Amino acid sequence: MSSNFVAKSMERQHLKSVRKLSLQIVDINTALKDIHQQLAPHIDDIKYEAATTYVNQYISHTHIWNIKFVCNLEDPEVALMQLFHLKYILDHEPAELYQHARKVLAEQRQKFLKITLYSNEHIEMRRKKMLDYIRDFEKIKGER
Repeated sequence: MSSNFVAKSMERQHLKSVRKLSLQIVDINTALKDIHQQLAPHIDDIKYEAATTYVNQYISHTHIWNIKFVCNLEDPEVALMQLFHLKYILDHEPAELYQHARKVLAEQRQKFLKITLYSNEHIEMRRKKMLDYIRDFEKIKGER
């Protein structure tokens, strides 16, 4: 077997792996997008303005309530922001509401944790950054 054949074979394997990961991220982002679209008509989105403003910084050419474009759907960062946004919303809604959304969110979070390279510490640090932003946003808004 030539080294050229081995190199091409390894490259094909790598591309397959990358494509598989990309498709998994698309599936997660699509499921989370669906939850956002299901929740939107039933919640007071003004109540979540700070969280929405924060996560929208990470989404290209659209917004968290209606994510579009392949570049967003294939982005693990967008998935992380959707997970944070939905968790924040559901943590602030009555516990008895949106049981299906909570279940799907938990499932998608587990899928995300299995396939990404984000450590638990990194995720927690990022979540705290969002919560700090929300706190500061609300403080500034309250001063107006």
